[in-house]
Amino acid sequence: MSADHLIREILRSKDATGVIVSHLPHIRWICGFTGSTGLLIARENKFNFLTNSIYETQAALEVRGAVVHIGSHPMAEFAKEKGLVNSSDRLIIQPEYLTVAEFTSWETTIPGISFIPIENLLNEHVAIKSGKEIAGMRRAQAISDAVFKVILQYIQPGVRESELSARINYHHLMLGASKMAFETIVASGLNSALPHARPGDRKLRSGEPLLLDFGCMVDGFASDMTRTVHLGEPSDKFSRAYEAVRVAQERAISSASAGMELSTVFQVAQDTLKEFGLNEFFIHSLGHGIGMKVHEWPLISSNSSAILHEGYSVTIEPGVYFPGEFGIRIEDT
Repeated sequence: MSADHLIREILRSKDATGVIVSHLPHIRWICGFTGSTGLLIARENKFNFLTNSIYETQAALEVRGAVVHIGSHPMAEFAKEKGLVNSSDRLIIQPEYLTVAEFTSWETTIPGISFIPIENLLNEHVAIKSGKEIAGMRRAQAISDAVFKVILQYIQPGVRESELSARINYHHLMLGASKMAFETIVASGLNSALPHARPGDRKLRSGEPLLLDFGCMVDGFASDMTRTVHLGEPSDKFSRAYEAVRVAQERAISSASAGMELSTVFQVAQDTLKEFGLNEFFIHSLGHGIGMKVHEWPLISSNSSAILHEGYSVTIEPGVYFPGEFGIRIEDT
């Protein structure tokens, strides 16, 4: 379904006069804008895109299907001055993507205006990736896969976590990534028990594990992967835990199919880890959507009510963590 047709359906179903789209990836999905400042006011027969003068040229090049307006913050005052909104409007908003300050600005600038907050307004539609989007993500992932192969030669005792992180970032950029998708995680030894550890001055040591979590952006699409390796001979505890995580991921990926509740996919991994007696050490969700951002809707967790649909792109990343000892995570998109 096209974005304009979808918006019209939403407006009619909610008896609304317009939609304020404030989440930048959703704005990009609708009209193509890739900058960092913008707002889309979508009505049944007209879309208006608002941004500032920094993005005037970029908006002219990128925006499709919407009239571009160049102004200044706050956006509510700008929209009022342009006559794009008025006090009789009933506007749908994305509450999870609108700050309290922004919402207050709209209410005080345009007295009498009505808002209809709807969570997950466009998430289900944006989550279905087109062939072009999937191709972009594959290009990004191909670079990350290549970097992992290159980086293996640098995984040696005495190398600092921060140095290895810098090399991972460097090789991504040299292979064509525009930037990293998130802060690279390089966690050695006991630091690997911290799911979102930051690389520091700690040096890699023989006899210890190393957890690497990284991804990049290519043509506006993200990659995300995690690998756990071991310097030297691993202990029996590590080997058994690694096998548990590997099997949990394999089973979760194999079980995932269109029409399945995401909580069921999570449960497959959880049950597998329980077979190994390690489910209590699995302390985060199983995965997340990925596309124009590295973390998108939906979340694959025990309480997720979302249904997996054809075209969704998600990560599967089970892990176990033993505080003060080590952690293991394996992630693929």
